Amino acid sequence: MAEATDIQRIAPATLTAACEHLLQRVGVPADQAALTAGVCVQADLRGVESHGVLRLPAYVHKVKAGLMAADTQVEMVRDQGAMALLDGQGGFGQVAATEGMRLALRKARECGLAAVGVRNANHFGIAACYAMMALDEGMIGIVVSNAAPSMAPWGGVEAILGSNPLCVAIPTGTETPIVLDMATTLVARGKIRLAAEKGDSIPLTWALDALGQPTADPRAALAGTLLPIGGPKGYGLSLVHDVLAGVMTGSPFGSRIPSVHDLTRPSAVGFYLQAINIQAFQPLSDFYRQIQQLIGEVRGAKRAVGVGKIYLPGEPELERVKDRMANGIPVPPALLNGLRELAAELQVTLPF
Repeated sequence: MAEATDIQRIAPATLTAACEHLLQRVGVPADQAALTAGVCVQADLRGVESHGVLRLPAYVHKVKAGLMAADTQVEMVRDQGAMALLDGQGGFGQVAATEGMRLALRKARECGLAAVGVRNANHFGIAACYAMMALDEGMIGIVVSNAAPSMAPWGGVEAILGSNPLCVAIPTGTETPIVLDMATTLVARGKIRLAAEKGDSIPLTWALDALGQPTADPRAALAGTLLPIGGPKGYGLSLVHDVLAGVMTGSPFGSRIPSVHDLTRPSAVGFYLQAINIQAFQPLSDFYRQIQQLIGEVRGAKRAVGVGKIYLPGEPELERVKDRMANGIPVPPALLNGLRELAAELQVTLPF
């Protein structure tokens, strides 16, 4: 296990530049490399390391193997009023999801509410990056994705469903929005993979091994299945997300989705992105006044013993962003070595 003193802190701009160099080296256009690198680093800033720079080597190897398009050309498949369907054509999920959310926001300005599906894309990092695009527009953003199998249906031991995330971003008229960003498993599979790379153990409540038994060994967990949040409720939620992001968009679903780490075949996942224009319901000033009243009640609730503060969803991540912008992003030795090995493989000089 790595000691805290082994963890190097790297400035976000420096880490972003490193990711851009690596992506451009395998043919990703400069603007798309900047967007994708920014999403990866944003995940690390928010403390969601399992979906950040850790994923970059897998993207690069997928491109090098000819299983993922370096230049993401998003195609309009269907455009009907407040709805649209895009095809990511095997490219980067970060690029396709960003285009999808931009389109949803543009349509929501006209229609009040809009939804865009994206098919044939790849892993997009953290859902929060796209849902939060709605905040500056005074809108609510909702993002759902499906993912490679990691969860068994409730009562089973075979992984069929992904951790299929959901993010809802709600503006509050303050610097602290409400951002619910969650997997439908107790933890994302990437967090187990990160623990395996660090040599850490995991809580027994996170996953089952291949025999369906609780395990503290992350490698045994990767060979088994993750546990859903709330038991059968989390399983049901994951199934619904697979319908929205997978079945409805014409994307692979269930056990048909290859992992981003699979270098034998292309990956393909689907996204469902929705924008709600609050002003179609009421003046934004009225909404902000009422939501701040609700937040006041939540924060003012009687606290349990030992609890110093009641946080809003997304607030702990916002605090991490502030700390890491000022003090650098902690990068564990295993990830740092992995980036250096990738740089040597691609003959790229990293800026750290």
